[in-house]
Amino acid sequence: MEWVYIPMLNANEDEAEVVDVLVEEGQKVSRGDVLCTLESTKATADVEAPSAGYVRALAFSSGQRARVGQPLCALTETMEEAVHVSSPQVPPAPVDDLPRATRRAAALASEYDVDLRAIPHQGILTERDILAHLGESPGALRAPGDQATATPAVEVGAGGQAIVIYGAGGHARVVIDMVREGRRDLRIVGIVDDSPDRPSEVLGVPVLGDASTFAELRERGVRLAALGVGAVTHNALRAELFSRLRREGFILPNLIHPRACVEPSVLMGQGNQIFAGAVVSSCVSLGDNTVINSNVVVSHDCVIDDHVHLTPGALLAGGVQVGARSVIGMGVTIFLGVQVGADVVIGNGSHILTDVADQQVIRPSLS
Repeated sequence: MEWVYIPMLNANEDEAEVVDVLVEEGQKVSRGDVLCTLESTKATADVEAPSAGYVRALAFSSGQRARVGQPLCALTETMEEAVHVSSPQVPPAPVDDLPRATRRAAALASEYDVDLRAIPHQGILTERDILAHLGESPGALRAPGDQATATPAVEVGAGGQAIVIYGAGGHARVVIDMVREGRRDLRIVGIVDDSPDRPSEVLGVPVLGDASTFAELRERGVRLAALGVGAVTHNALRAELFSRLRREGFILPNLIHPRACVEPSVLMGQGNQIFAGAVVSSCVSLGDNTVINSNVVVSHDCVIDDHVHLTPGALLAGGVQVGARSVIGMGVTIFLGVQVGADVVIGNGSHILTDVADQQVIRPSLS
C-alpha cells in the first residue's frame, strides 16, 4: 500500500483547492494516471498516481480545500488489502519543496540567488531573514518589484473568500492564526493599518496601506473584514474602528478558534472573536464585536453587550450582564447574576460580588 499526499504548489501557501477529482473510490489506476487537479493562488497542478493500484480511502471531493501533507488517498495492490486509516500517516519528507516565505522574501531571494533552504529559521521566512543572510541591514536591498509600487498586489480572485484585517499589532497576529486555524474557507488578502510606522508584513500577510485602501479593496470584491485591534486600555477605539468597517461596507464574520467551546444555544451578532481555550456556555448572548479572550469562562445565561473585551482568564458566573465597551481584566471573577454597566474597566484579579455602575474603574484593592 502506498499513500498519496497533497503536495505543496508554492512556498507561500500551505493549502490548495481540489478543483477536480478524476477517480472514484475503488477505481483501478495505472502509474501516471491523474488522480486530481489542485489549484493555489499561483499555480495549477495534477496529482498523478505514483504507482498502479486501487484507489482507497479517497479523502477529498471536488471543490474542497486540502492542507499540504494531508493524505489524498491510498493505492493498494488488491481491493482486499486492508487500509488502516487511523494508523500514523507521516507525509514523505519533501525533497524539493521550499520553506514558506513572504512575497518580499521570495522576490529578494530570487534576485540575489539565495537558496531558502539554506537559511535557518522557524516559521515563515521574511525579508529580514533574507537580509540577515546576506549580511545587510533592513532597507539596504530592494527587489525590483518593491521599487515599482509601494502597495503590495492584492490577489482577490483566488480560492476562498477574501478577508482583510484592520490593524497590524499583536492582536492582529492572534486573529491571523485564528483565521488560518479555524476558517480555512477564508483567505487573508492583506492588512490595513493607519500607523505611519506600520510594518510591511505580519506573519507573512502583507500590509497594504492605511484606511484609504478600503475603497479599492471593496471595488475588487473584498467583502469581509476582521478587526485586528485589541485596545485593552482604550476599548472605545475598537467600537470606532468596527463602525468604520461597517460604513465601508464590510461584513465582519464571527471568528471562533477551533479549540474554543461554544455551545449551540449561544446567540451572537457579528464580528465576535472567541479565542483558544474560551468556554461560552448555554444560552449566552453576545452582541457585536466582542472579544472573548483565551481561557475565559462565560457561564450560562450571561449577556455580553457590544464591543466588550473579556481579557484572558476572566471567569463570569451564570446570569452576569456586562454593558457595552466594558473591559474585564485578566483573572477577574464576577459573582452570579452581577450586572456590570457600560464603559466599565475592572482591573486584573478583581473579585466582583455586587453590581457596578456605568463608567466605573475598579481596581483590585478597592473591590
